[in-house]
Amino acid sequence: MLAKSGRLPTRGSWSSEVKWDGFRAIVSTEGRLRVRSRRGWNMTEHVGFLEQLPVRAVLDGELVAFSSDGKPDFERVCERILFRHAEVPLIFLVFDLLSLDGRDLRAKPYRERRRTLEELGLEGPQWRVPETFDDGPSLWEAVCEHELEGVVAKRPHEPYLCGERAWLKVKNRSYWRYELEREGAFRRRQRAVLVRN
Repeated sequence: MLAKSGRLPTRGSWSSEVKWDGFRAIVSTEGRLRVRSRRGWNMTEHVGFLEQLPVRAVLDGELVAFSSDGKPDFERVCERILFRHAEVPLIFLVFDLLSLDGRDLRAKPYRERRRTLEELGLEGPQWRVPETFDDGPSLWEAVCEHELEGVVAKRPHEPYLCGERAWLKVKNRSYWRYELEREGAFRRRQRAVLVRN
């Protein structure tokens, strides 16, 4: 399930969480460990530590490296996964549960999947379940104050819709990678227009 850019919701029922700057990962521990990126790249060999996850499940989350000041450091994630610097520590921040013990949970509402995820007790040295917040605007203020990437908002009643952009993401324009990503998106749109012509 993906996120589309939008304004932070201020009405209705939403669950908000920090948008972590790392590598999105779908992790399966049902059988042999399998870890793939959002675009389907097999990252399993780079994150063998996830074999120690104490559940048989399919989890959605973000592989993140933290700098000495406690903030996500995207460049360090790249060092670990793209340049194979195994000494860079990663943590898997789990934000959704797609399957548990072979039971597909994607049709369940987000609030139910999230409650089940929190009950698993995934608090380890290299994985954890980050907090969610009902007050999106207050979380947004904290994200901007601490110079984090942004906020993702999810509707509690929605199922997990594979490949669909149903979540909302709001990016902090003061975040150091914001302009780089905007420029990259502009170039991709230009290439798409040229190909169509």
